[in-house]
Amino acid sequence: MTYTEAVKWLYDAVPNFQRDGGSTNYKIGLEGPQELWEYLNCPGHSIPTIHIAGTNGKGSSTHLIASGMKEMGLRVGVFSSPHLFDFRERAKIGSEMISQEFVAHWVTQHVSAFKERGNSFFELTMMLAMSWFEDQQVDWIILETGMGGRLDATNICSPEICLITNIGLDHQQFLGNDRRTIAGEKAGIIKAGVPVVVVEKDAETKEAFIDVSSAKGAPLFWATSYDLPSDLKGSYQKHNINGAAAVLDLLFPESKSLWSLGFTRVRENTGFFGRWTPICESPRVVVDTGHNSAAFTFLVKQAAAECRGRQHWVLGAAADKDFSAVLKQLPKEANYYWTATSNNRTLPAEGLSEIGSKFELNGRQYDNVNSALEAAKIAAEEGDLIIVAGSNFVVADLQL
Repeated sequence: MTYTEAVKWLYDAVPNFQRDGGSTNYKIGLEGPQELWEYLNCPGHSIPTIHIAGTNGKGSSTHLIASGMKEMGLRVGVFSSPHLFDFRERAKIGSEMISQEFVAHWVTQHVSAFKERGNSFFELTMMLAMSWFEDQQVDWIILETGMGGRLDATNICSPEICLITNIGLDHQQFLGNDRRTIAGEKAGIIKAGVPVVVVEKDAETKEAFIDVSSAKGAPLFWATSYDLPSDLKGSYQKHNINGAAAVLDLLFPESKSLWSLGFTRVRENTGFFGRWTPICESPRVVVDTGHNSAAFTFLVKQAAAECRGRQHWVLGAAADKDFSAVLKQLPKEANYYWTATSNNRTLPAEGLSEIGSKFELNGRQYDNVNSALEAAKIAAEEGDLIIVAGSNFVVADLQL
């Protein structure tokens, strides 16, 4: 197989949540990934690992930690999802993505067994990453959960430390309808005797973490304020910075001067993109993959703090998400550009516009993200701010 053929097979031949959403063939649980891992001779099992779960902030926290460790001279393999522009973003060492040659060889070598096993896209891509990290002999691995924690495929790992970023209402059909229940699912990554850092300490969710960590004899640490600078902008990043700092402080207390420097070089060290990332200054355009109510609570505040004129929101949404909780937070006086994307899970622009009108959010509909953004740029005046957000699919369709 060529690289292109290998990636196409992964997309087409197995259950894929990013492509299909929560369809009936979506797989969740640990038996499948555990058996797959053992079939592959447990790649990465001897490499120290950090395991990260949470509703929002997983990607930022993952790359903050990876950048900090890179400044310490460590080679860190990062498995994260979803990717935005290139499939190979799912497995990185620093800013280096997994090679096309490795992907093609690995899939070709095992494709017959994969056909028989019927593992999911997420399970296979995780094992692809772990196999590459083993091949490259990295010093550490950071595994970011895809969804939840307790039954997430990444939960087969035996980490040195766990991090839980925050708890919001997302994927309720799989994780539960309230934050307390969802917290219990995220707390499922806590392992016996393994330290866990939890970023949020609030009345609704804290007991879930206290109960599970106590039952498993896992030292529980609540992240405190470190007040460290970072090149990841957006007020919401302070929570991710605190959680990442707490993890690194526990692992490497004598190296704070190095890992904290890494927080100011995240984009350079890891190629991280899509969290309040500026892509144009005249007019000012920022993009963010925020896609749920908890994320937009911060995005709306950030936009208000930065905008000196009028706000322009280029928005798309996944069809299987209740976007009303997002839209009701948005300012009525802003301009809106409702867009579809190339992903078949995306809500059509007219559907999103219809929901927006219920909250007195008026705008125009566009077939694609780039035409919507171009219209916003034409309409924007000096001091205005354009925000492109609502879904990973929206950001992934940008032509940069």
